[in-house]
Amino acid sequence: MSRPPKNLIDEQLAVDMLDALRAQESRTDVDAIVLAGSGDVFCGGADAAAVRRSGRAEQFAEAVGELFAFFAQSRKPIVGAVHGDALAGGFGLMCSCDVVVLGAGARVGTIEAQFGAWPMLAQVPVARRLPEKAAIRNALTGEPFTAGQALGLGVVDEVVATDDVHDRADHWARRVAVSGAACAIGRPLFFQGRDQDYLQALKDAQHALARSFTAAAD
Repeated sequence: MSRPPKNLIDEQLAVDMLDALRAQESRTDVDAIVLAGSGDVFCGGADAAAVRRSGRAEQFAEAVGELFAFFAQSRKPIVGAVHGDALAGGFGLMCSCDVVVLGAGARVGTIEAQFGAWPMLAQVPVARRLPEKAAIRNALTGEPFTAGQALGLGVVDEVVATDDVHDRADHWARRVAVSGAACAIGRPLFFQGRDQDYLQALKDAQHALARSFTAAAD
């Protein structure tokens, strides 16, 4: 993300990010994707002022919804290189990543409550990553977590010095890429199965297992 100074998300950035992610997913020479932000902030959330000025709130919401949906449907693992604050929708993006490396001085969390708003879209991935108690407290208070708190809650995988975030994200990208082509079948199934009836999830997994053997043979 490169929209200084805070990489705030407007409709165009959401569309551009989705296009970029889809392009990387389709490449045969890419085994994992790293999501990062430029400048001092990973992502400060939605550019609410720009959305209001545009008069395209519905189109903005649709674009962001499609962006978040990609993370659950991606056939390749996604690593978050979070060197600076990940707030509001930026926290939602962070929580959508499979593995997250966080800079030691960064704050993460939804902050919408401080402005009399609610993290409508961000709460969907957040609620699936954070313990429920911590997630609802954050949504209600708008008070972000420190890097240490985020690590303790299990929402990030590693906290390192800010200058080391990208190197460690690259390390994790190589580690999560080891499943190779099997990830294309298994990763979407993982997200799909969480909210399914148990027996239906097993049935879908059964078909996926058979497909994985066929794919390996090909």
